[in-house]
Amino acid sequence: MAGLAAAAGILSVRIVGQQSSITGRSLLHTTAVRHRRKPRWLGTAKSKLFRVPERQKQSEEERAELKRLHNNYHTQMKAVRRFLTDEVEAFKLVSRAGMVLQTPEEEAAEWEQAQKISEEWNRKIAEERDRRLAAEREAKEKYILERLVAKEQREQEKSEQIEERVRLAKEESKSFITRDNIDQAIENALVQPISYNFSLDLDGNIRRDNENQQDQQDKNS
Repeated sequence: MAGLAAAAGILSVRIVGQQSSITGRSLLHTTAVRHRRKPRWLGTAKSKLFRVPERQKQSEEERAELKRLHNNYHTQMKAVRRFLTDEVEAFKLVSRAGMVLQTPEEEAAEWEQAQKISEEWNRKIAEERDRRLAAEREAKEKYILERLVAKEQREQEKSEQIEERVRLAKEESKSFITRDNIDQAIENALVQPISYNFSLDLDGNIRRDNENQQDQQDKNS
């Protein structure tokens, strides 16, 4: 029995060691997560369901000091509220007294004065609006006129370019070979052959094949 217990102990130690090594390797690939408070909808834990927290004991001096501070706070707040209430009531009385003491003639005069001020403001605003609209209209007309002038200039330049192309095409058409002058063109080509086999020297002069042959003959002679 003692041998079996010793073997079981050695086996359990090996298993625990393997589990600890596996746990250590797995922790290397995990990320620490910050614990949060328990949500409200989970309710109270069973271990704390019927637990009554013990009330903290308070000394008489501390209780008396807290009561004094509480009474002072409420007294001060009550005084502030009463002061604000009195101020509002006094303002209402003053405004009502001014309205009561004002006669109908004074009210009519005040209304007329307010109307005059309003009409004067409206007149000034209307003048400023008219000036602004006139300036915007003038700027817009100037912009449109400039665009029209630029467009006319572009069209005129375009028409001039087209006319110039047509003129050049007409001048080039005089040398075109047609059905009427094809025989004459063939005779001219046979009588006056034109060689396009030429080269350029270092000075930029055109050197044709016959001239090169003549120069070569002059050198040989």
